[in-house]
Order: sequence, then C-alpha cells, then structure tokens
Amino acid sequence: MGLSGIRDLPRGTVSLASVRFLHYLGVQASYFIGIIGVLTYELRATTVATALAVGIFNLFIIMGNAVGGTLLDRRGPAVHTAIALGATAASCVAYQLVGATVPTVLGMSAGFGFATGLGFTFLSSYPAYLTSNTDELKRVNALLSVVSNVAVVAGPAIGGVIAAVLPAQRVFVFSGVLAVLAVLPTVFLLRRVGVEPAVQRHGARVPAEGTQGEDDGSGTFADSVRTVFSVPSLALLFLVGVLAYAGYGAFDPIESLYYRDVLHVDISWMGWLSSAAGVGSVVGAVLAMRVPRRWVNVRTLMLLIAGQGAACMLYVGTSFVVCAIAGQMLLGAAFGMVTPLQNTLVQIHAPLTLLGRVNSVMNAGFNGAGVVPLFAAPVLAEMFGVQGVLVGASFVVLMVPVLCLVLMRERIGKIVAGERVHDAA
Repeated sequence: MGLSGIRDLPRGTVSLASVRFLHYLGVQASYFIGIIGVLTYELRATTVATALAVGIFNLFIIMGNAVGGTLLDRRGPAVHTAIALGATAASCVAYQLVGATVPTVLGMSAGFGFATGLGFTFLSSYPAYLTSNTDELKRVNALLSVVSNVAVVAGPAIGGVIAAVLPAQRVFVFSGVLAVLAVLPTVFLLRRVGVEPAVQRHGARVPAEGTQGEDDGSGTFADSVRTVFSVPSLALLFLVGVLAYAGYGAFDPIESLYYRDVLHVDISWMGWLSSAAGVGSVVGAVLAMRVPRRWVNVRTLMLLIAGQGAACMLYVGTSFVVCAIAGQMLLGAAFGMVTPLQNTLVQIHAPLTLLGRVNSVMNAGFNGAGVVPLFAAPVLAEMFGVQGVLVGASFVVLMVPVLCLVLMRERIGKIVAGERVHDAA
C-alpha cells in the first residue's frame, strides 16, 4: 500500500497502527527472549517450568483480553488505552526490581501476559470504531497486520541484540519505554474514535442477527458467548481456530529445545528465526490488502490455516537451519493473511457494542485451546522426541481445516452464500 492508499483509509488509522506497533513491538522483543530464553538458557529450567511459564502467560492473556474487551465496551477507548499501556509499563518496571529466578519469571509471565491481553483489543476491535465499510475494514485490518508483523521482524531482532550484550531480563526495559511512547499516538487516536463507549454513540452498528436486545451496553460475557454461537460464521471461526490452536499449543514449551538440541543454535537464533517469520508475515499482510472481497470468507480462512500447518512441517521437519528459516517465512506469510481476514469477519458479524467481549470469547477459546498441549508436550517429548512432537502438532494444524472443509462442505457453502447476500445488502 502506497501513500495514496493510506490516505484513502479512514481517519485515525495511522494513529491506531502506531499504537498497535509500539505496543506489539515491545511484546515481540521481550516475551520469547525475556521469558522463554531466560528459562532455557540462563536458568536451565526444566521443560515443566517452561511449560508452566507459557501456560501462565496464555492464561493471563485470556484474562487480560476479557478485561480489555469489557473495558472497551463499557468504559470506552480512553479508559481502555490508559489501563492497557499503564499495565505494560508497570509490569516491565517491576521485572527489573527483582532477580531472574524461576519464580520471578513465572510472575512476569502473569503480569506481562495480562498486559499483552489488554492490548490485543487494539488489533481486534478498534478498526470497527473507525469504519463499518467492509472493504475499508479489510484494508485497515491488513495495515494493522503489516505493522504487527513488522514488529515480529524487528522485535525479536532487537531483543536478540539486547540479550547479546546484557542479561535477557533487560529486554523488558525496551518494552516499557515503548509503552510510554505509545501515549502520543493514543492522544490523536482518541480524538478520532472518541472516549465514550459504543453504546453512547449515535449510529452504532446494528447488532448481528440473533443478538438483538443486547446492544444497550448491559451485555455480559455470557451474552458475548451467545453472540459467537448464534452467528454461523463466528461459530465456525471459533471451532476451527480452537482446534488449530490446540496443535500450536505444543510448540511453546519445547520449541526452544528444538533450537538448542536439534538445530544446535544459540539463544540469539530465537530472535533471528522469529524475525524470519515476521518477514513472511509482512508479505502476507500486504497480500491480504489485495484479496478480493468475495474471498473474504471462512473457506479462504481455512485454506490459509491449512497452509500454516504445511509450513510448520517444513519449519520443524528437519535439522537444517535453512529449512527452518524457509518454513518460518512461509508460516509467517500464511499467518499474515489469516489475521486480517479473521478480524474482518468478526468485525462484520459482531455488534459494535459487544465487539470487545466477542473478541474476548474468540481469543479465550484460541488461547485456552493452546494451554492443554503445553503440559502434554514435555511428556510426549520424552516418548517421541522434541522434533517428533512438533511434526505431529504441525500435522494437526494442517488436517483440522482440511477435514472441516470436507466434512462441513454444505454448511460452509451456506455461510459463504450468506456473506454474499450480506454484502449485496
């Protein structure tokens, strides 16, 4: 997207993209190296401790995302942004006041995970505050994915540089500074989206079918759950996402062991390989901007998720770094297209007054599905080896959407046809 393309986007898009970039750059620079890397390389912690750290991180992401969605829906963007950025900065400062031990790293997993979850709403919900036009939503979401994936490239690389000269714990100083800097674009963003909750706005989007009566701002988390399962496309997105993320859940606790024991690379490669995925993600997000509207549907999304699984198999299927790099780049490209398409579909079908909480439900399912394999993965790794488990998990990610496309063909066809009617209307 060139400069003229950015000018055609809704006002406030650049400010939103700036907030998202600064917040997510800090997450990418710090989490993998500052938590997983510290446990694996500096503390030589067990796989159980690593799995526990990832599990805590994911659990608190779910909690933070639920709180963030509720804050946005009920208290508005001003309260949400203040708490999200403040929590990020506070957790980073707190981590510098304690030594790097297994308990303190687990504590940081909780605090930083909660702050990360709070900030996810910038990506998943804020675009709908800028526009309700489907094509504009797709392009806003694609731009947000571009800047997010640039963060995936730059963040781990910056984290790797910091960890090469300082204790890995210090990467969180960088993240805290970025959270403070994000206050500036937030000021401009709030001028555009306003500070009040969606229910107080004139012209808020009409609730999706099956959610009437829940647009008065009093909707609960249970109402959001009902919204997800009353809209066929949202329900299908939830189902496929949960099953696919269950496969990805096996990666986090043993992926660093794959680097160390199979690829035989040092801690800095945790940053470089993550950056390779980020490069692919940027390419994928740029391509997502050019996806025709008729392809923005659940069928396309499932094919892309299957592509992620195939790329994962290349990533972890050999002991060669060059194959791992290629796999990460292809995985990133598929992911770069999946995220904006998925977010656009959710924003189209969910009412604005419940959008934050609907996204909380979706992401609670995705992150929750990844928790169970965390604790099975170390046990399975003892039985089948680290690489064997990772290849098996990749196969799950590949086959879940393929099976859904085959077994649920008629249902998917009706959903896609319904989306076309929705566009025509």
